[in-house]
Amino acid sequence: MFTPAARLTHTFSELESALKALSQLITDTANTAPVQACCFSLPLVATGDEHDPVAQISVHRLDGEQAITAALNGFQQCFIQPNCSAKASFRLPGYLVLPSAVKPELQSLIEQINRLKTQFKAQVQDAGNRDQKFALVHDTLPGLITLQVYRHLVLLSHAVSRLGFTWANKQIIQKIDKDVLIKQLTDARLSPPALTHAQTWLQCVDREIYDVKRLPANAELRLRRPVKTHPMANVRWSEEFTPRQQQVKAHLPLLLCQDEPPAVTALENYPPTKVRKRRAATITDEALIPRLHIYRKLP
Repeated sequence: MFTPAARLTHTFSELESALKALSQLITDTANTAPVQACCFSLPLVATGDEHDPVAQISVHRLDGEQAITAALNGFQQCFIQPNCSAKASFRLPGYLVLPSAVKPELQSLIEQINRLKTQFKAQVQDAGNRDQKFALVHDTLPGLITLQVYRHLVLLSHAVSRLGFTWANKQIIQKIDKDVLIKQLTDARLSPPALTHAQTWLQCVDREIYDVKRLPANAELRLRRPVKTHPMANVRWSEEFTPRQQQVKAHLPLLLCQDEPPAVTALENYPPTKVRKRRAATITDEALIPRLHIYRKLP
């Protein structure tokens, strides 16, 4: 009977084989037919810099053979790089446009790769608590960055007329029910985080419960959690689908199979020269519960 470590090793080995098959398919295609390729290389994050606010990101554009090579290496990038933070995952936005004739074979490979990625993640999640998951992964595959394994590759489902790369640095905003929040806080009283004194934790949570309970009955709460700046792509389909436009994450190069290349808006340096004007804020700037990113909505 296989141990969890043996199962994880086997799944990762199958994933590596499937990724190599993908690399071979794209290489063979590029040797016999035009492949439009472009990647936007981003600076790697040094160890210790992963929590610094993002003020600027320089983008270096790669085209043609350079872009194909970078994309194939990026698809297989799963381990920590020298002098780079293990907490900041590798990103390489871009795209490869292959002939429509290869779509059946390419689609089958992408489905296999993503199925193995899902299987790998499930095996890690089944390992137990956080420490047990960490031990399983890093004892079995030292230096592995799980997020880079988990990320599915994206083969766009239809022909694309326009592909626009941009930066996203929005916030996740969700409505929070006061009674539900109080219950969550009450349940958390007896579960202090690691390295936190139990009595200190109780005092902290009790203060949070008091602050929520003393709010007016009509007060509304929102979770407003910041999201790290990351590349996105706005995809506009060639045919009249609903919705006609879709936004997808662009952590790795997108794959397209079509004979007519799309119009492309390249990824600019961050921050972009043109910034969309935001609506007036409807949430207070001072957090009610900072550690949970809970804010009060303005009346």
